[in-house]
Amino acid sequence: MTSTTKPTPNKGIWTTAVIAGLVGAGASIYSIKHHMELKLHGHTEAACNINSQISCDAVAASKYSELLGAPLGVWGLGYFFAMSILALTVLAGHKSAKEHAPSWILLSLVGLVSSIGLGFISLGILKTVCIVCIIVYGASLLQGVVAWMAWRASFAAQDSSPIRISTELAVKETTLDFSIKNLGSGILTAAIAAAVAFIGFNFIKPTAQLPSELQDLPGKHDGPSIPPVLSKTQQDIPINKSAYSGLGEDYRKGPDDAEIVIVEFADYMCPACAQTAPVIEEVHRQLGQRALIVFKNYPLSNVCNSSVQGNMHAYSCEIAQLARCAGRYGKFWDYHLKAFEEQSLASSEKAKEWGKKVGLTDAQMNECLSSPDIMSKIKDDVEVGNKAGVNATPTIFINGRKYLGERTAPLIRAAAESL
Repeated sequence: MTSTTKPTPNKGIWTTAVIAGLVGAGASIYSIKHHMELKLHGHTEAACNINSQISCDAVAASKYSELLGAPLGVWGLGYFFAMSILALTVLAGHKSAKEHAPSWILLSLVGLVSSIGLGFISLGILKTVCIVCIIVYGASLLQGVVAWMAWRASFAAQDSSPIRISTELAVKETTLDFSIKNLGSGILTAAIAAAVAFIGFNFIKPTAQLPSELQDLPGKHDGPSIPPVLSKTQQDIPINKSAYSGLGEDYRKGPDDAEIVIVEFADYMCPACAQTAPVIEEVHRQLGQRALIVFKNYPLSNVCNSSVQGNMHAYSCEIAQLARCAGRYGKFWDYHLKAFEEQSLASSEKAKEWGKKVGLTDAQMNECLSSPDIMSKIKDDVEVGNKAGVNATPTIFINGRKYLGERTAPLIRAAAESL
């Protein structure tokens, strides 16, 4: 006999479902904010940028971070917002619960599979972990566990119907009806909720997410000779090729008369710069004697960079000084790569430890740290960068044109060879 009492949900299960949706939505909102900041500045000071292997910036800067022109965080927000709406209707015992409960279970599996795929991209392809992404994956996993519990319990309470399944984990004294009609209704509700999030993003997103050079990429560059990943404007970036020129030589690899000149402005404590260092090494290996690779300092610290408001990267100026110190003794690139490889350990003590590993003595390092010449050269690099339009790290110039594309060896090489 069918009960006439109002169906009531299992509050524990569906409260967990709502919480999982809200956690996922919150992480997605943070992801959107972070993505927009990265687009605007080229780097962020997010706490999830721990080192080159654990970096939200690196993941957000990859080609996998957007779908159909929108950050994945927008799609995540739409999905988790929709899942929260469906779970809330079931928790409240709304009349639509019989449609929304089975739809929620089905969509939770979609979210779980998507998270597994994105996790594979992060770990298997990008070789980088994103902490915010892990929170999203955790929310999807929790939803999957709830769905599994509901599905498992359904077998213990199923009736003779192959489609209608009774379970207290869904709605007490009612059934989970996985018919096309009910699934269609629930999924439509989810689609509307997701659309609200997507439309909302397009109304509130910044109008200038990228540097001005990127705003007119589709077809507005001067002729086919300039690839769309390079700026239209060519900068005159002086390169000091002797210890007696300017305020000191620029450390570089390759022949000074190479037809391709790649200049990088970077900060030794910038996670994106650490990601780019091996890329530049690979570009140098591929191009060989056809290219000159030049490194210039652009520390994000007001200790040696007056264009920066605060001391964002506390040890970046000191590390830059010791890198140039190593250069005095022919060990610049050894120190340079060591500093990026162990960036997460950066400190005054560690900076000197790197110096000792490449052969510097305490006396040499102390002299370099007090040398006005080395500090003047670093400040001069900053001024050159400011004049060239550097506003983020790393910034790469190829034959004087700012590189605007994704920082991968094949793309940088292709841009260089096109010139």
